[in-house]
Amino acid sequence: MKLSRVLLLGTSVLVSGAMPGLAHAQSADAPPQAAPADQSASADKDSPPAEDIIVTGERNNQFGTDTAQSGSFRNAKILDIPMTVSVIPDALLKSQQAVDLIDAVRNTAGVSSSGVGPASYNNITIRGITVDTRSSYKLDGTLNILSSTAFPLEDKDRVEILKGASAIYYGFSPPSGIVNFVMKRATPELYVGLRAFGDSNGGYGGHLDLGDTVGIFGFRINAVAARQDTGITFAKGDRYLASGTFDLKPTSNLTLSADVEWFKRGIVEPATFIIPNGATKLPPLAYLDPSKNIGGLAWDTNRTEELNMLFKGVWKVAKDWDVTAYWGRSHLTRLRYNPGFVPGNVTLLQTPAQIATYNAAVTPGSPTFGAGAVRFGTNIQNAGYENISYAVEVHGKITTGDITNSILLGASRSLRSLGGSPATPRTLITGDNFLNPIIVPNPYALVAKPPIPSTIDDKGLYAFDDLSFKNIIHLTGGVRVTDYTNDGSTNLNTKQPYNVKPTAWSGGVIVKPMEWASLYGTYIQGLEENAIASNNVDNAQSVFPPISSTLYEAGLKLQPRKNLLIQLAYFDIKREGAYNERIDPATNLLHGFGDATQTYRGFEGSVSGYVIKDLAINATLMLLKARTFQAANAASLHTIPGGTPDVSWSLSGEYTLSWLTPSLKVSAGAFHTGKQAVDDTNKAFTDPYTTFDIGASYEFNLGGHKLVARVNGQNITNKRYWAAVGGGTLAESLPSTVKFSLAFNY
Repeated sequence: MKLSRVLLLGTSVLVSGAMPGLAHAQSADAPPQAAPADQSASADKDSPPAEDIIVTGERNNQFGTDTAQSGSFRNAKILDIPMTVSVIPDALLKSQQAVDLIDAVRNTAGVSSSGVGPASYNNITIRGITVDTRSSYKLDGTLNILSSTAFPLEDKDRVEILKGASAIYYGFSPPSGIVNFVMKRATPELYVGLRAFGDSNGGYGGHLDLGDTVGIFGFRINAVAARQDTGITFAKGDRYLASGTFDLKPTSNLTLSADVEWFKRGIVEPATFIIPNGATKLPPLAYLDPSKNIGGLAWDTNRTEELNMLFKGVWKVAKDWDVTAYWGRSHLTRLRYNPGFVPGNVTLLQTPAQIATYNAAVTPGSPTFGAGAVRFGTNIQNAGYENISYAVEVHGKITTGDITNSILLGASRSLRSLGGSPATPRTLITGDNFLNPIIVPNPYALVAKPPIPSTIDDKGLYAFDDLSFKNIIHLTGGVRVTDYTNDGSTNLNTKQPYNVKPTAWSGGVIVKPMEWASLYGTYIQGLEENAIASNNVDNAQSVFPPISSTLYEAGLKLQPRKNLLIQLAYFDIKREGAYNERIDPATNLLHGFGDATQTYRGFEGSVSGYVIKDLAINATLMLLKARTFQAANAASLHTIPGGTPDVSWSLSGEYTLSWLTPSLKVSAGAFHTGKQAVDDTNKAFTDPYTTFDIGASYEFNLGGHKLVARVNGQNITNKRYWAAVGGGTLAESLPSTVKFSLAFNY
């Protein structure tokens, strides 16, 4: 049986009367059907109707995928989106045997890991700006899902990165962009996938993928059970996934769907290095062994459990008009010890004298070289987070002669409960040495009750318009009126509630001199929640007012063939009122401020798809100039924001040896990240690094069914580098790994 394209009627949604909320989805006129493979190109000659969502299929499940489902674009072709969009399809994820988010997004230039070691989960930045863990990750383009964990990829059809400001559609969110996970949906006929996988560190697991469509009902079920082993001492654990997507079309004009995803993960989290702001020395990588857990902690398991539910519906009220709605909930609990290694026993409230002590402690030849202490939370991070999102939208087209007016009107609400961890001092466990870590016994510290959660209520009314003349010139515009409240309850001692009611605008133009080429320019306003002061500063957990931002972007997109996409862009982002840390002259202690202005300007480009018949590539490049300054602090004028690489690029590909046998494919990849400032003082920088992967797959025919064997070597040179920079921490890279799998499709 072969899988071909599935036109899945719509993101499903609805809301029947009992449903609490309404929202954003798309419909179709007929049940999902498989299109013959040789018809895929002609069937997609024109853009699909705005209400159709192509969920699974050849065009959107290969290198060179050319549609996106993020934001207000409603499954638009990437040529018709006036922003930079990166799509990492299932075909690329499988080729690289991607396990977590950073495995996927390393295929996108300008995305890097920040603040958290790669063994436990990933915080990321896009274009040097942190992606918010509560508002910038989406499920099927709608639900705010919580990201203080590692997302499973086995049940995802693709990962989309919509770069730039997104607040005008989604509400308060930073101008870094949106990470959208698109779930796998029903297959047109019975599909059974079984996969066993493992790696050279001793990890192993199994994956079941089951789908079918029976009459008006379709479903897709995924389940995973796995043992994780990162190759770092003690850093191992278990993970589980159970998810299902369900689609029902009771009439030709009504589509309903439900997505449910549950996953659980527990892994011993290696300690990261805690670096004082203003330090000039970094722990020397040449002396570090990436397979050693510098904290020597065998008991500091990071345990997370997340449940995501999304209910969608669409009612097609006329030929070109539909009403869509959704309601969703994301709930995450986390118990984390959050260990950090502090060379030289530097305390958290840094002063110039303490920085000098630190610099001496990490200098080879110093009497204290290699010595330090493990620092972990006395009251461990016992946290609970919840997002509830719902919306209702009306979408339609009015065509008059050569002019088409595509209109989207909507109302949305997002309620976020942030039961974060207590803001308490950390306990030092002395006597450790990062060159030869000792085994630190479990202190059985008390797990504190989470504080009163901070509640965020983000309501908005929005409208978007795309005025098109013969699909040659598009004028786009949007407006959002927001009512945003944060009650500031994260810390009762510094409770700083605020309410803002901003209006944000966007505008753009797209010119398509040819059907396969587009030029665009975009302007977008945005607002985002500011950072909460970290535990490292003397005003810990202070809440700062929102940050305002503007984005200008201009670009060129080319699609010379259906399976080849080229994107070039220049962007200019300005953020005012951003959070930063520096020594307060009045107290000589590290203090948090919310008064920085940051600019991010750069060029980026990508080529994805088949450059020749048997060779598919994914190539990306970003050159970035980012600066932070405050008028009141000359020392930080025009410094580089911490954790912001000046250049990044990736080049990966897969080649089918059809001249030998079409069953054999080989793959390779190179991934580069440039130097990064450790903090805003720019006293220390990490070195640039490049890692290399190689892999191969072979497809067997077993009783008329497909059996695929894969092997991939990741970081094959065992390059030592700082995998995550930012938030006052440095995290080591993982050791090189060989992954292998055997998949059977029925």
